[in-house]
Amino acid sequence: MRKGRGSVASWGRRAAVALALLTVSACSLATDADDIPTSVRVRVEGTSPHQLTLVTAMDLYEEYNLSTGEMRPVAVTSDTVLITLPFDQTMDISSTGSIYVELRNYEVAAATVRLRVELDNGEGDDRTATLSDNAALVYYFIFTDYSYR
Repeated sequence: MRKGRGSVASWGRRAAVALALLTVSACSLATDADDIPTSVRVRVEGTSPHQLTLVTAMDLYEEYNLSTGEMRPVAVTSDTVLITLPFDQTMDISSTGSIYVELRNYEVAAATVRLRVELDNGEGDDRTATLSDNAALVYYFIFTDYSYR
């Protein structure tokens, strides 16, 4: 049976590994804080015989569904507007660094749309779809760095 705390050489190796891991984590956390988006540009193009519903939220979080094992966004507060295509708006999201965008067609007549969401930190989405009755395109980005996630 061996007792003790290990040799000086093994402690040196452990300390070097621990220091290397700490350095990587510190760089990652510092870099993440620099990646907080401050604005988002939402563009909708295409054809629709009627107005579409655009829901945006900046105050949101993710909720874990135990039965499906999936995460889903939950908006605390949101803004809902009817839009006519084309639509182009830039929003300030510096207070949260997060955004939820839902483009929905509540009409029976189909709409062919392209939804582009561009955050100033390089994140975003660009999708084209034909939305029929009650169909939607959804994009969300929740900024978190692992210092508080």
